[in-house]
Amino acid sequence: MAKHHRPHQARAQKGAPVLSTLSPTMQDVLAVVFLYLVTLILFRGIVFDNAAFAAGGDTAADQSYAHAGAAIEQKEGVDVLWMPYFFSGMPTFGNVAFVPHRVSYLQTVMLTVLNVFYLNGTWTWLVVYYFLGGVGMFFLLRTWKFSRAAALLAALTFMLSPYMVGLAGEGHGSKLMALSYLPLVVLLTHQLFERRDLLSFGLLAAAVGTLMLTDHMQIVYYVFVFCALFLGYHIVNDVRHQPRLALIKVVLFAGALVLGFCISSYIYLSVYEYAQYSMRGGGTTGASGGLAYDYATNWSWHPAELVTLLVPGFFGMKAEYYWGPMIPWTNSSVYVGLAPLLFGAIALAYRRTRLVIFFAATAVVLVLLSFGSNFSLLYQPLFNALPFFNKFRSPEQILHLLPFTTGVLAAAGYTALVEAGAEGARPDAARLARTLIAAAAILGGVFLLAVLFQSSMLDALPASMFVKEGQMAQLQRQYGARAAQALAQLREARFDVFWKDLVKFALLGALLCGFAAAYLKGAIRGWSFAAIVVLLTAIDLSLVDAKYIDPQPRESVMQEFKPDATKKFLQEQPGLFRIFAGIDPSDPLYMDNSFAYHGIQSITGYSPAKLRIYQTLLDSCMYRSPDPAFPINMHVVDMLNAEFMVTHFRLPEPKFQAVNVDQAERVITYRNPAALPRAFFVDTAVVAANDGEVFRLLDAAAFDPARTAVLYKPLPEKVGPVDSAHAPQITSYKSREIRIRTDAPAAALLVLSEIYYPAGWKAFVDGNETEIYRTNYVLRSVVVPGGQHEVVFTFDPPLYRIGWILTNVAWCVTLACVAMGVWRIPALRARRTPPGSGEKA
Repeated sequence: MAKHHRPHQARAQKGAPVLSTLSPTMQDVLAVVFLYLVTLILFRGIVFDNAAFAAGGDTAADQSYAHAGAAIEQKEGVDVLWMPYFFSGMPTFGNVAFVPHRVSYLQTVMLTVLNVFYLNGTWTWLVVYYFLGGVGMFFLLRTWKFSRAAALLAALTFMLSPYMVGLAGEGHGSKLMALSYLPLVVLLTHQLFERRDLLSFGLLAAAVGTLMLTDHMQIVYYVFVFCALFLGYHIVNDVRHQPRLALIKVVLFAGALVLGFCISSYIYLSVYEYAQYSMRGGGTTGASGGLAYDYATNWSWHPAELVTLLVPGFFGMKAEYYWGPMIPWTNSSVYVGLAPLLFGAIALAYRRTRLVIFFAATAVVLVLLSFGSNFSLLYQPLFNALPFFNKFRSPEQILHLLPFTTGVLAAAGYTALVEAGAEGARPDAARLARTLIAAAAILGGVFLLAVLFQSSMLDALPASMFVKEGQMAQLQRQYGARAAQALAQLREARFDVFWKDLVKFALLGALLCGFAAAYLKGAIRGWSFAAIVVLLTAIDLSLVDAKYIDPQPRESVMQEFKPDATKKFLQEQPGLFRIFAGIDPSDPLYMDNSFAYHGIQSITGYSPAKLRIYQTLLDSCMYRSPDPAFPINMHVVDMLNAEFMVTHFRLPEPKFQAVNVDQAERVITYRNPAALPRAFFVDTAVVAANDGEVFRLLDAAAFDPARTAVLYKPLPEKVGPVDSAHAPQITSYKSREIRIRTDAPAAALLVLSEIYYPAGWKAFVDGNETEIYRTNYVLRSVVVPGGQHEVVFTFDPPLYRIGWILTNVAWCVTLACVAMGVWRIPALRARRTPPGSGEKA
């Protein structure tokens, strides 16, 4: 029998005559170099042309925040915690739209070093995180004793996931950063459980802190959910025979998390504070303590989308081509590759270890959770019960963890197949080979049919395919009599996407099954089979990734911020004012943050987590006009100091006067003559019992915000009217300090058209702190005595300073843990001990 198996052994030994002579360390280095080369090839346009991933969208929004924050920082010389440019002002540090100090020191060092290998391009820092994710995945699998080929398969599955690759183009850099640390955090968690030493403790704390400082709370939350499940997996394994060990693991893990949380406290203390007032943490209309369920479950994955795991373009892959059941739409693909799916299935069939069962069960849970409102039986109880779970929207996002779990299953399945092909390893290898051959034959048949009958396939498919529900009516409004022709062209374009991916699925699937069967039968050597699997996986995922990578010249990014005629006109206008951009949410100007780039303050904009009171005001009042002929409630617009209305639509004249027309952009700027100044006195104050009464007053035709203020509590003294000759004057306006000079004949109520936010804003009259009253639902007011006085509003949240101190102290503690842990490594201690010193081991 030994003689019978010698040829197979010879084939295995000849598979890689050069690599097999290298040291294990050098082989790992070569694997890392391979991952680097894959990223270099895939993102070559970004690296070698110094191009951007995208020019508009969230990328432009982030650039607006960054530029506006930097301008304030340079002009005022303060840490930028509040920006006046979006939604009449909001705390842009509490929602991490702009972070004054980067305290993620470990990340800064890694990024500085690794970006050199990508030529220090402007946008190549994003590529670094893809590489980091792949390398972390590789070493996690190597730590779990998987072969290098299996570890590379898992690394490619995670690193090249189209769902992850698409993040850079969408401008979701923080989400990408958080995901890239997932394998590293799991690796260090495993190391802590195995070694239970100070070094592992310190490294995990540093990794947790760095993960949290990526600033994407939703992905960070999902990573912690997985780590909690991983801890549970260890507890189940240990609790019967080693209950003390299970307890030690829990304590060490909890301690590392606490230290990691302290590292991130600079960000998260302010985030926690802001969450109580944001539409995420404070609730939306109809919800309390979190998002409304219907809003949160937008972008719930649909069970029909499971087919896209095989044919990613089945429902189209870009928003304009998407026709599937996702609501409202999708611009991504949750594709993990055919090889990982094939080997994952083999793992479940032939290698049902505890680790495989854990990762398979986790993958199923991820998919079920991603269904959101399409599987409320699971999602809604967790939404109502799990801490912080109701703060996040878009259940589909949890599928970012699917390539991670699938990658581990793929490595296990690949290992099972390799073992099945080894001498005498499995008696059912022949049966597996026959199954693979049959699958290859079927897929080959599908490939031939798709190629041969391409021209007739579209007509043979149901008419409902490639048409989104309600699309014909939409096209009729857009194209009129040519709607049917437009729909036919759209169906052809969508069919082309579907057909190409179907052909790729059939061909690649047939090749994978065929090569796997050939290996089992001994026709392919081990190293050759490994190379084929790795290369086919890279090619498969890269073909899909390429659809999400569209390098844009750096000039095109700046073109987004080139001041047009409208912005130039607004910049020339004197005084302190805001604009109402877009007028209607359907107008692209409504969510255009580029106004902030040019220092123009707006009552609209884009933020995924704006203040709850502001969103509620928009929902409850902005489009409930007392004038039936005009839908906008101008009481709200006036009190928000919106002196100009910028829109693509025409507004009624002479109520509004067109003062600028941008012919190139087809944008009209109107002056709003009734806009109130930024600070003004009112004649009287009315106390409302609840929010509903406030909204009724604001929506009433008789309400005049220039004369009446609506409060929630009575004033301590009577205030009276003040004539225009004694109007308050703003003497200094900064992001965190506003100074106003008043000279009223008697006590008066000063209304400041700035957003009410009690977590940090204070008011002082001649240096003495005074109470700020919530006014007209979203504004501020203070009582000022008669005579000349200076009123100062300052923004200085105490938690910001506490977080800054705690973060830096925690970093010092973590560094001390790591240094002491390194000092106690036995190999280093042995080197420090002189020969013959007599120190006991």
